[in-house]
Amino acid sequence: MILKGINMKRLAITLMSIIMLMDFTSAYAWGPKGHDVVAAIAEQHLTPKAKRKINKLLDGRSIVYYSSWMDNIQNSPYWENGYNKTKTWHYANVDKGLTYQTMQKNESGDVVNGLDFLTKQMTENYDNLTDSMRVDYLKMIVHMVGDLHCPMHAGRLSDRGGNGTRVSWFRSETSLHSVWDSKMIDSARKWSYSEWVEQLDRADRKYRKEISEGSYEDWFTETVEGAAQIYNYVESSTERVPELSYQFVYDFSPMLEEQLMNAGYRLAYVLNTIFK
Repeated sequence: MILKGINMKRLAITLMSIIMLMDFTSAYAWGPKGHDVVAAIAEQHLTPKAKRKINKLLDGRSIVYYSSWMDNIQNSPYWENGYNKTKTWHYANVDKGLTYQTMQKNESGDVVNGLDFLTKQMTENYDNLTDSMRVDYLKMIVHMVGDLHCPMHAGRLSDRGGNGTRVSWFRSETSLHSVWDSKMIDSARKWSYSEWVEQLDRADRKYRKEISEGSYEDWFTETVEGAAQIYNYVESSTERVPELSYQFVYDFSPMLEEQLMNAGYRLAYVLNTIFK
């Protein structure tokens, strides 16, 4: 059937491609609320010395204020002044059966080696950095530790981190990646970010210490394992477009809460190590 010279089948395919591209290009791990939660939890556990140094670097602003800075600069002059080279530093795509060590590495870098680089610069090369570099690297670390803990930012390369896996979220078609960027946190609880922090930040000192052991790669491996559970759930569906709703939220809310909480404690550990 032709409508005003346009093939309807081709139009439908084109529209679907646009929708998928929109999911991909607008996909930010956790969304602003999740990144605020991670940064706010971390801020509660900074040492006095780290707080003073960070406060000076950020001119009195909170790390919460800048928790989504790395996403927001994609629409600013910063992006064309070199930071577009970090666009792949938000994630690392690991196909089924592979690990970070065996996965196909992105030549532009990823969230794991990006964090390794930034942390090394802030600890071993701090005196040689300009003030603006110190500020920017701090903002990036705050954001990327959050990204490191978002399951679909450790999703498969074969479906672009869940962007190629179509699901129905409460009867509205979207991508699996989009579900984990913001839809889960908004559906799990109708809380403000400060209410999330109040409810999640209740672990004792022993837990916080134990959860902060290991490397960025170790923490990322946990996220990969979580992503595998999500893929298994979706792939167990017999529907062409799996329907995700209340049961999915119920089943995966504990993972959501644990990842946000752990990210906050680990970010505090990283910043306390840098600014000791």
